[in-house]
Formats: sequence, C-alpha cells, structure tokens
Amino acid sequence: MTRKKRLFLLHTMPFVLNEISAPLEKQFLAAHPDVEIQTMLDTSLLADTMAAGKVTPVTANRLLGYVQAAERAGADLLLLTCTSMGEGMTHVREFSSLPTLCITEPMMKQALDLGTRVGIIGTVPTSPAQIIAPLMAEAGRRGLTADDLTIVVEVVEAAFQARGRGDTPEHDRLVSAALAEMAAEHEIDSILFAQASMTNTVFEDPGVPVLTLGASAFEAAGEMLAG
Repeated sequence: MTRKKRLFLLHTMPFVLNEISAPLEKQFLAAHPDVEIQTMLDTSLLADTMAAGKVTPVTANRLLGYVQAAERAGADLLLLTCTSMGEGMTHVREFSSLPTLCITEPMMKQALDLGTRVGIIGTVPTSPAQIIAPLMAEAGRRGLTADDLTIVVEVVEAAFQARGRGDTPEHDRLVSAALAEMAAEHEIDSILFAQASMTNTVFEDPGVPVLTLGASAFEAAGEMLAG
C-alpha cells in the first residue's frame, strides 16, 4: 500500500484550528486523497511572542523543535498558520531540511499582482511585520525595492480583545470600520488581513480587494506536496 504524504499544521490559536483551518482541511483532503493531515497546537508560542513584541531566540528554537518533531514523525511539509511566528521560520530553515510554508507567503503574490500600494490590517501588534517581511521578499523577486512600494498599516487591538471574550460581532464591526477608513484615506490596490484568525470576518465591501489568509496557503501546500 502506498504511503500517504503527511502535511503537518502548526497552530497557535484554538480558534484558527477549529474555525478557520478545519473547513479548509476538509476541502484540501477531498482534493488530495493521497495526503493526510496531522495537527500541532501550542498557544504559548503566540503568547510569548506577543509579550516580547517579537520572536525571541528562545521561541524560535522552540519553533524549530516542533519542525524537527514533525520531521521525525514522517512529515513531508509543515504549514505554520501563525503570522506572528513567521520570522522564526528564517531560523528554522537554517537548521532543518523539512520543507516549510508560512501561511502568509502565498498571499504576497496575490497582493503584488494587484499593485504595489498595499494596506495591512491586523488585530495583534506583532502580526503586520510578519506580513511586510514576505511582501518585501516577493517584491525583491520581482525586481522591486522598498521605494517602489506603498505600505499602510493599522492594528485594531480592540478587535482581538473582542474575539478573546467571544464577541465576534464586535470584532467584525471594528475590523470593518478599519477597512472602510483605510480605503477612504489612502490610495491602495489591496488590503491584507494580517492573521488567519481574521479570515472569517464579516465586513462591508470597502471598494478595494481584501485578501485573507488560508485558502491560498492550502493551495500552495498541495502544489508543494505534488511537486
């Protein structure tokens, strides 16, 4: 019997695992019956990163530990679903041969296909920087420099707090208001949600394409596993 390929998902928020990832996993497995999914969850990775305001060397080493554990368990690819942990993958990739994918990376291509004026909205202070880094990397691959890009950032911490206490309507209202304000005040080609936890946000159309994390990452994972 042919062994199925193994996709490992590393989450830092139960909400993302249950509300965002689970439906996408179902669609993914239907399209890729030769793949099985294994899941890892550690909420302290995000908590410690938020407390420090960045991914510390200690946290990056812990992230590496998860990747190494996945590799020992027979993983063919690991998908990190937490944007705030993205910079830690630079460290991981120096010390692990396991193919890895950050949830942010596929969305960068979509954004720059729409134009070089990009808005970013997050609800966690550490998330936007983890969007900007892969955005700049993708821009570099296209021969663009920082001077060629216009990046506008807004963090709506009150929305994260609302999500934490289970008030999804308030979370969505605050994010929707931020979208409308950004689109009205800045000439931008797209607005990116900086976290997977924002994927299911219900919002009014701001008149600018809004890109969310999730589906594009699973699509990219399928392509990597098939390659």
